[in-house]
Amino acid sequence: MSLMTALGYYGIAWVALLVGMAAASILKTPWLFFIGYIGAGVFLNRTVLRNLIQWHPMYNTLDNVFKAKVIHVLFWPLTYVALILKIAVVRAI
Repeated sequence: MSLMTALGYYGIAWVALLVGMAAASILKTPWLFFIGYIGAGVFLNRTVLRNLIQWHPMYNTLDNVFKAKVIHVLFWPLTYVALILKIAVVRAI
């Protein structure tokens, strides 16, 4: 997957989050925002994380993969920006 495609998916996740935020505030249902937030994180995990990075066999343990996926789902607005920037630097050098 290219970095531009990953950025596009990241943008789609932000738009979905903003739409969910607007729907939650209009309908007065905060759980709708929470579902949208977690849903966007899962969407990014299934589309971007799986196709953008390859795990080294030495570090492909259950513990390492679990930690990375949970952190990327819970903190996706920050972690995916950092991931994309790190990969861009590595590919540029």
